[in-house]
Amino acid sequence: AYEHTGEDKYRKLAEKNVLSFKNRVDNNIEIDHHDLGFLYSLSTVSAYKLTGSEVAKEASIKAADKLISRYQEKGEFIQAWGELGSKDHYRFIIDCLLNIPLLYWASETTGDNKYREMADKHFVTSCNNVIRDDASAFHTFYMNPEDGKPVKGVTRQGYSNDAAWARGQAWGIYGIPLNYRNAKNPHSFNLYKGMTNYFLNRLPNDNVCYWDLIFGDVDNHSKDSSAAAIAVCGMHEMGKYLLEVDSDKEVYK
Repeated sequence: AYEHTGEDKYRKLAEKNVLSFKNRVDNNIEIDHHDLGFLYSLSTVSAYKLTGSEVAKEASIKAADKLISRYQEKGEFIQAWGELGSKDHYRFIIDCLLNIPLLYWASETTGDNKYREMADKHFVTSCNNVIRDDASAFHTFYMNPEDGKPVKGVTRQGYSNDAAWARGQAWGIYGIPLNYRNAKNPHSFNLYKGMTNYFLNRLPNDNVCYWDLIFGDVDNHSKDSSAAAIAVCGMHEMGKYLLEVDSDKEVYK
C-alpha cells in the first residue's frame, strides 16, 4: 500500500512489524528451521528495498546468516527442520526453493559470495533429487548424514510417497524461475517445463487442482486453490525469461 500510494501511515505501521521481525531474529525466536526466506524476503527485505531502512537490512542479513547455518556440506543442501545433522531430520523439502532467493539477495547486498554459493548448491541438489524422472516431485528427500548420498524421497503432506502433493509441485514451478532470475542456471527451463506440464496435464475441468495431483474429477477430494495460485505466479515469473520464439511460452500465459 505504501509503495503504491506513498502514504506514510502504511509505512509507519509496516515498520512496526519490521521491528518485530528484527527482534525475532535477534533473539532466535521460532526460527530454527529453513523458512527464513518466506519470513524475511516478504517483510524486511521488501522494507529495505522500499525505504532503505538499515534496521530492515540488518534483520534480513541476520536471517540469511541463520538460514546458511542449516547448510549441510555432506549432501550440499539446507536442512529443513529438526536437530542439525540428525539422521531422522537429514533432509530438505521442495518448499525451500522459495527460501534460497534470500541468499542471493544477501550476496548481492553484502558482496559476500558464500550465500550465493550455498544457494546454488542447494538448488542443484534439490532439483537432482526431489524432481522425479516424470517431472513430478517428492515433498521431502532424505540424504545420508555419513556420506551425503541420496537415500529416499517421501511425503509429509502429500497423499503418499509416490504421489505428487499439489502445493509441492507448485513450489517447484515458482521456485525454479525465482532462482533462474538470480543464478541463470541453463537447466532451469527444462526443469520448469517438465514440472509445469505435469501440473497442467492433471488439472480437473475447472482448472483448480486437487490437493494432490493423483486425484481427478472422479475423486471426492478437496481442491487446493493456494497451490493453483502459486503455480500461476511461477508461470508469470518464468514468462519473463522464456524467449518469444519458444513455442511453449504461449501455453503458460
